[in-house]
Amino acid sequence: MIPESTTRRKPATGLTPLIDVVFILLIFFMLVVQFSEYQQVPMTVVTTTTAPVQDNQDNWIITAAGGGACRLRQVEMSCDAALAALPERLANPVVLGIADTATLGEAIDLQTRLIERGHDVSFGLADAVQQP
Repeated sequence: MIPESTTRRKPATGLTPLIDVVFILLIFFMLVVQFSEYQQVPMTVVTTTTAPVQDNQDNWIITAAGGGACRLRQVEMSCDAALAALPERLANPVVLGIADTATLGEAIDLQTRLIERGHDVSFGLADAVQQP
């Protein structure tokens, strides 16, 4: 039997080594970090002016009007009917306009359906897109 006076005690954990390690890390990060200002990269912005897209045989403009309605060549119809009225092959991308009454989800849904039918899609604002 082991007498109680000879039982081993756990060594106490000192805080001094922990504080030393924290100060060493602090000094390391202070030396590594650069305290200079970030350099600015000059950037040139190209501004161009383009004419609005005209709705003709080469350019087809479809506007999402909201609530499942679309406008194709100034004719209000359902989006299903507008998709059916588009030719299968077009020379230029279909310009997709978004009216104020349409939600972004409806416009993205219409874009997805156009892409699934094999059309290229460009976006335009409904006010900026001119229809004859």
